[in-house]
Amino acid sequence: MKAGGAQPRISVIISSRNRAASLLRCLQYFDAAAMQQCKAELVLVDNGSSDGTFEVMCNFRDHVEFPVAVVREERCGLSNARNTGMALSRGELIVFTDDDCYIAPNFLQTVEKVFSTQAIDYCGGRILLFDESDSHYGCDLNATFHPIPPRTILDPGDIQGANMIFRRAVIDRVGGFDTRLGAGTPFRCEDIDYCTRASWAGFLGAHVPELVVYHHHGRKPGKDIRELERANQYADGAFYAKCFFSGILSAKGCLWILREQLTRIWNESRGALAFTLLLAKERFRGKRPSSDVAGAAAREQVLRSELSSPSPSSHT
Repeated sequence: MKAGGAQPRISVIISSRNRAASLLRCLQYFDAAAMQQCKAELVLVDNGSSDGTFEVMCNFRDHVEFPVAVVREERCGLSNARNTGMALSRGELIVFTDDDCYIAPNFLQTVEKVFSTQAIDYCGGRILLFDESDSHYGCDLNATFHPIPPRTILDPGDIQGANMIFRRAVIDRVGGFDTRLGAGTPFRCEDIDYCTRASWAGFLGAHVPELVVYHHHGRKPGKDIRELERANQYADGAFYAKCFFSGILSAKGCLWILREQLTRIWNESRGALAFTLLLAKERFRGKRPSSDVAGAAAREQVLRSELSSPSPSSHT
């Protein structure tokens, strides 16, 4: 169903580039009844794909009973795509998720509840694994609600683009995503940059654990995750540099961040060195590391026999 008609309350924006199969799975989690009940629309942005992604979007739009807008954004970059989606959206609440994420069954109802009962302007939520064999890197398992006061410099990962929501008033004040940042650029930090800009514009944010999406990224522990971690660390540096040059982060704040990082590295190095020296001393003295494997096995056998014995209450 093409977008139009009644004014939606919620706009869900998904951008995709050359991931037609992943996007198709993602779209199956948008239930027509929930979309209609919550007065939600879906805004799909094809970011210059060549694999049939745009056709997947159009076919989905033509076969569902809720509003779907489809648009092409040929300028490469996630921020360009998200800005185009925002310009097309009509809802009071703007939801962002990714094409490899699946929203929880009650996600839209929770969005409505959160923004109708709490005076927050933007928020993120939990990001859980869909496939437990994938790496947990990038997940957000925090199950505790916590507010983000205005004029906070958010830490990378506090709110992620796979699960973030803004009131229309935030977008009207803050503007668009910085197109120098985000996937498709060297600096994958458009989400934390945008949330920090919202915070410094005076808006109240929060982490709301009831808002859940399931991430089906398919990356296994190993080389791909190490490369992604390096890319994210590189982007974190760009984020802090932007905060500094925009006046959000002072020189003192930069030094504090640097000190914290160096302190962590120093303490970890000291611990590694101390344990290495301990091992060297034990080997020099011919001492083996203490181990009570036999004792542990005996205790396990006793426990098993106790568990298998009839309880006193079973005797007549």
